[in-house]
Amino acid sequence: MVGILLKAAAFVFIILIGIFVRKIHLVGPEAGDAVKKLMLNFTLPCALITSFSRIESVSVTLLLLTVLGIGSNIIMIIVGGIASRGRKGGDRAMYMLSCPAYNIGAFCLPFVQEFLPAMGVAASCMFDAGNSIMCTGGTYAFVSEYTADAANKHGFDVKMVLKRLSKSVAFLVYVTMFILTCFNIHLPEGVLTILTPASNANACMAMLMIGLTFHLELKGEYIGDIVKMIVLRQIWAFIFAAFCYFVLPFDLVIRQALVIVAFGPMSAIAPAFTSMCNGDEGKASAANSLTIILSVIEITVVLIVLGIY
Repeated sequence: MVGILLKAAAFVFIILIGIFVRKIHLVGPEAGDAVKKLMLNFTLPCALITSFSRIESVSVTLLLLTVLGIGSNIIMIIVGGIASRGRKGGDRAMYMLSCPAYNIGAFCLPFVQEFLPAMGVAASCMFDAGNSIMCTGGTYAFVSEYTADAANKHGFDVKMVLKRLSKSVAFLVYVTMFILTCFNIHLPEGVLTILTPASNANACMAMLMIGLTFHLELKGEYIGDIVKMIVLRQIWAFIFAAFCYFVLPFDLVIRQALVIVAFGPMSAIAPAFTSMCNGDEGKASAANSLTIILSVIEITVVLIVLGIY
């Protein structure tokens, strides 16, 4: 247990370093975006490639996890819509965009990568493939049509969703490595040796990025909606985690990975999409930042409870 606490503390320490260097202006305001681009387009893809390469074969189970990722998002979109009924369009959009999606690649994956074997990483990636379809455009495309006063009502644009996904390096790597593994095609060992240092750096880069982009502004008028959205996510997190761990007939490592993912923070993209739907981006950002703090605590507790030492 001490080992888990120390590793979790190491992640928190890196986040705090990111917050500190930004506060003292050791780095400019654009540093967070630069680290984010580097992580999403370089270290995260390298981590995915090396993790998938350790898997001998891919079962239908992993493919089902993508469907599970989409399904979880759809359920919480509905919950967000019900919880915000009667509110103006911008508020409804905030609930329906903030409640569903998970920040997996930049937050949950480093924990899974550190504490679980390769199959756990693959399971998280396949769940995130479905999650990414929704949080990188699918949910926004629906919500922008569903909410009455959306800024840009164009209906559900499949082309827009596909365009967003085609620009996501991490998503393309998910798909490519899944296909290669399905056909039992493995990359040369030399390639993996070259990519391993970048793969090992992904957890550090992800936590540093979170620290550099962390923004918490708690205004009095924010509290009610923030608490409500976080409570809704928490209720679903416990229900979904229990369902994955006790009901799904998957290997233990896969179920453990899904439990970790269930307690992940809100999607980092949700505040921007909220603004595009005439919602309060500041309120969505504050809720997002609070879920990061909460997720660090909860995932650490999950690791201890599940005995993942």
